[in-house]
Amino acid sequence: MSLFSKQKKLIISGCSYTHNYCKTQRLEEFPIWGELLAEKLDMELINLSKCGFGNKAIYTTLVESMVTEKNIGLVIPMWSEFQRLSLFIDTATLDHLPKRLQNPDPWRCFLPERIVLDADWHEKFYTPPAVNPKKQGRKYDVSKVYRDRQLDNIKNGVVESLGYMFAFQNISKNLNIPHLQMQGCPPCMGKDMPKEIKNYNQLGHCLIGSPYIDKFEDNFIGWPIVSTLGGFSFDTLMNDAFGSKQKKAFKSFDLYFEYRISQEDTHPNALAHQKITELMYDTYKELYPNS
Repeated sequence: MSLFSKQKKLIISGCSYTHNYCKTQRLEEFPIWGELLAEKLDMELINLSKCGFGNKAIYTTLVESMVTEKNIGLVIPMWSEFQRLSLFIDTATLDHLPKRLQNPDPWRCFLPERIVLDADWHEKFYTPPAVNPKKQGRKYDVSKVYRDRQLDNIKNGVVESLGYMFAFQNISKNLNIPHLQMQGCPPCMGKDMPKEIKNYNQLGHCLIGSPYIDKFEDNFIGWPIVSTLGGFSFDTLMNDAFGSKQKKAFKSFDLYFEYRISQEDTHPNALAHQKITELMYDTYKELYPNS
């Protein structure tokens, strides 16, 4: 890319649905939606996403880039799980650690429920004086406090995440930057189906009761993000075979995985990334016909 290129920039951030997930897992790679969309729009891609990113990290990395980059053509956050925690770490404080333990990325993002339940499950493999390594370190310590104090509940996640989403919309408008936004992975998850249904019922009530429920514009693809309220996420579209009237996903277990990497790995596959690119491209052209 020439230093004097007039090509506009497409800036995106998100979690594993936006990052090159397959590369991190050493799987066969394919073009991800950011790359495909940048090519269709003839823009230079700046992908700030990281696997596991929480919404605070997504919001912060995008806004920092929006106020520092020039010649921005489009900005898109693909939001992550609402209860995923994002901690910013001053990496300069890690200089005393061995190089192998130093991480230049200042963001530490994780889901407290997963950290604690995973540690609890591993506890059966350790008897005193052996120590369960899953119950050591910053992630577990913070996660345990959040779980014990019920700080990782659905409502807290909704309040925080919708605040980031609405702030992103307003900052984009204030800076006169074309923008889209969309929910990527499911906004909340449970370890079993009854709990997951309960979580989504609570999520729906929180969304309806939120002051932001009617404040998002057409730039937010799929708002209000859950199917019970008439919205959708990227994950929902994969479940519904991208709008298929037959609702194929829940009638055939095999077809449920048509847009996913495998039955063991439900991240979006190459076909899903192509489909979401088309949706974003069409929405962008409709909202910004003169860009």
